Amino acid sequence: MMLALLGMAAMMKPSTSAIVARSWKETLVVGHRGAAAYKPENTLPAFEEAIASGVEATECDVHTSREGEVVVMHDATLDRTTSLKGAVKDTAWSDMKAAGVPSLADLTRLTKDRIVLVVEIKAGEDVERKVVDHLNAEGLRDQSIVFSFGAHHVAKVEALDKDYFSVWLVGKKLTPADYEGVLSEAARIGADGIGLQYRNVTPEIVRLAHQRKVPVFVWTVPPGPEVDLLKEMRVNFIITDHPRDVRRQLKG
Repeated sequence: MMLALLGMAAMMKPSTSAIVARSWKETLVVGHRGAAAYKPENTLPAFEEAIASGVEATECDVHTSREGEVVVMHDATLDRTTSLKGAVKDTAWSDMKAAGVPSLADLTRLTKDRIVLVVEIKAGEDVERKVVDHLNAEGLRDQSIVFSFGAHHVAKVEALDKDYFSVWLVGKKLTPADYEGVLSEAARIGADGIGLQYRNVTPEIVRLAHQRKVPVFVWTVPPGPEVDLLKEMRVNFIITDHPRDVRRQLKG
């Protein structure tokens, strides 16, 4: 009985490979910056809210502090979301911690064995290695996905550890003439998936990506008709500030 219970517990752990496999059959949800519509973005309460919403994954953004600590913050500066001012890279980790900014280590203590964590790399000296080393040390390779708008960040993650599931986020507005080039660049840098802004998604690019077995992640989608359109296109993942509401809408 005990062995059976341990086996069930292991099977219930979040798994990147499992949710990617599921995403070919149904569109799944990633909570954006935790669950930014419900709690302050990129804070531990926002990630708790994402977990409570029952979605498959939650996304954070990371920079490095003055000392090189990997911290969870979207902007390059602290002005918008904290009581501090100035650049993240020039600020002491102790000051950010006092202001409520979590480190990646703080966050993985919260998410481990509870939800797949998407880590979007923003900037920082040797940040790719620090992220990969931390996730590996915590045994979280198959509970993590690495995102970046920077193709060089994705390529470096893949060079460090090709077993990570990585996604290249494509920020520019696309025309049909761009589609093949985007998919070729994703393949060149070793990205396993692509990410698109929801206004840039078309059935054609989803079809071309899926022909190559490339999952499509779409950000930052509000509840409403956009969700229904993306579900009809069979995108793999919807990234949203409203994970609870979008999950409910997808479930019908």
